[in-house]
Amino acid sequence: MTGRISFSSPFEDWGMTLLLHRERVNQLIHLYGESVRRFFREQQRSRQFSPLFNLPGRLIIGSYCYYEHMYALLQRICQRVTPEQLGMRMKRLGGLPNYINLNSLLLGYFNGRQQAILRGEARDDDPRELAFILDFWTRVVRAYRNDRKLLPDEAGFTIPILPPRAVGEVAACLHSDYSDDERRWIRRTIATIELFTFVLNGEARVGVFHHGPYALSGGDQLIIKELVGLQEDFYSWTGKGTRLPYANIIRAMRVHNLRLRFDLFGTLRTEPREYEGLIRAQNVFTFCDGIIQPLSIHQMRATAERAGDIQITLYRTFMEWSDRQRIEYGAELYANLLRAFGDLAGLDGEFHQEVRARFRETTMRHIEALVEGEPPLILQHIAETEGPIYYPLRCP
Repeated sequence: MTGRISFSSPFEDWGMTLLLHRERVNQLIHLYGESVRRFFREQQRSRQFSPLFNLPGRLIIGSYCYYEHMYALLQRICQRVTPEQLGMRMKRLGGLPNYINLNSLLLGYFNGRQQAILRGEARDDDPRELAFILDFWTRVVRAYRNDRKLLPDEAGFTIPILPPRAVGEVAACLHSDYSDDERRWIRRTIATIELFTFVLNGEARVGVFHHGPYALSGGDQLIIKELVGLQEDFYSWTGKGTRLPYANIIRAMRVHNLRLRFDLFGTLRTEPREYEGLIRAQNVFTFCDGIIQPLSIHQMRATAERAGDIQITLYRTFMEWSDRQRIEYGAELYANLLRAFGDLAGLDGEFHQEVRARFRETTMRHIEALVEGEPPLILQHIAETEGPIYYPLRCP
């Protein structure tokens, strides 16, 4: 799509219906905050530790970048496409952005805002800014999900995004005749490449996305596990030498008698926890140019070996980083999640440069305080408060 379009938001007449819009904005802030509370506490995210990276510092610097710049950057995107168009374009296999990117927008923005509030350094809220961001998120999500819900919490902890035709195509390519050795190789390969995505993204789980379930005949269910961003080159620590042969690798599984729970960021929990024996049929493939391309065991093994070699190279790079770099890389991580929406909207490398420049400016203003020990108050707040995770509108 080329040219500029008009982005019409139901919040544009803010001055006329201030009370109504304030109530709706606060409802959405609370709704999302409760989902964040559940996600962080169930997975103990506030207590995560890494010997290589400053995870709390990474979160704070990325969140400050979103809090200060996301409004302007989303406006740029919405000059090219509507939120509904973005949501419809996201309804595909192995693509970016996905639900992780989408929910990371609000998580980063509201974490940055709340950290500033808790430090006594927050600016007054601009009601139009908050309304715009929440309206963007709401409209993209409702176009993206099949059920028009906003959060897994509202929909039995499910993430249904694929159109029926895509579900049928995936189900038709599944096989039940793998040998025991082949099943073990599939499991091992997927685990190796999953670890690769974790390392590639600086110990962030943004490269693994589960969605579903999708109903199949006989009471079976289809679940999809996507490993994405495998040819990432946006980060300063990536390039041709850190790319796998495929942009995505997808494992599709037909299961029965398995209780499934998909969380806010596409992590799958099952009951029973070990479900390999309950997989009736499966396939591993890459999705490129609208075509499912199954991968042979040989292709999977070669890709896993390549992933393992790259991990070693990346670890060596990260081990040489300074304390400052172990924090400031969070700006690149968050920038990458956001710029994917620009890519989907058809914006070129100029948008990448704008994101980088804006986030670099924020990083330069905050990095020294974080290196010197600015406490991640937002993490303690999420872990312990019984009140609202994110405060309602704060404006004069």
